[in-house]
Amino acid sequence: MNRLCGIFFLFSSLSVLGQDWEVIDTLVINEKITSYSIDSQDQIYIGTSSGNLHQFNKDGTESEFYSAIANFPVTSLAAWNRLKVFVFYKSPQEFYYLDRFNTFSNSYDLSEYSSELINECTPGVDNSLWVLSSSYNELRKYNLQTKQLIFATPLDIDVENVTHMRAFQNLVLISDRDEGLYLFDQFGNILTQLEISGIEHFQIGAGSIVFLCDEGIVSLDPFQPSSYETIKAPSGAFKGFLKSDTNYFLIRSSDVLVYRRI
Repeated sequence: MNRLCGIFFLFSSLSVLGQDWEVIDTLVINEKITSYSIDSQDQIYIGTSSGNLHQFNKDGTESEFYSAIANFPVTSLAAWNRLKVFVFYKSPQEFYYLDRFNTFSNSYDLSEYSSELINECTPGVDNSLWVLSSSYNELRKYNLQTKQLIFATPLDIDVENVTHMRAFQNLVLISDRDEGLYLFDQFGNILTQLEISGIEHFQIGAGSIVFLCDEGIVSLDPFQPSSYETIKAPSGAFKGFLKSDTNYFLIRSSDVLVYRRI
């Protein structure tokens, strides 16, 4: 495994840029935010502790609201396919595909895939489902429709600390708030670990991975992660962020501050 140490890059290929910020809007949720995502049209999706799901247009207007879909906290969202938004509930171990954000397809029961408690899961790019569980500490890939296990790869990471997972082209990416960002190939073999602490979520768009961490807001190429660019983040206690073409959405406990770089 190729381990890329953040301290090394601080003195070599890391570019750190100062930045000024302006708050231009606030998206008020009024309940605890537990998950968030953005689609290809810069629409923002916010999941909450009571199971609610909010959708905001890129101008900050709330366009859709679904109340307590599963009556449990929304564990994770994946909106990269805006026609089939993926919604995962760790409790009660279910996930949904939201069809064009108008109707739900049938819910999927994770117990039909695995008898162990699933900590995190995410849709694959080939009609598959990637799954993590602290019970077996493996990265598993299932056929979405047949529910059959395709393969399982043992992991040397603490699954309990995993904060986000995403399949992208022939990669699977997993973030750990303490250990950093892991990149796996399409067979579940680890390629690289970026030792950057404080990653709660990451976003992939326009061929780049972007995320908020202890160092600031980082942008890197997933296929050439040996160097990355960091800009100074706005001051505040933020859980994470999402980036559109023009704005930065900084996530707090129960609202979202919309920033513009100046």
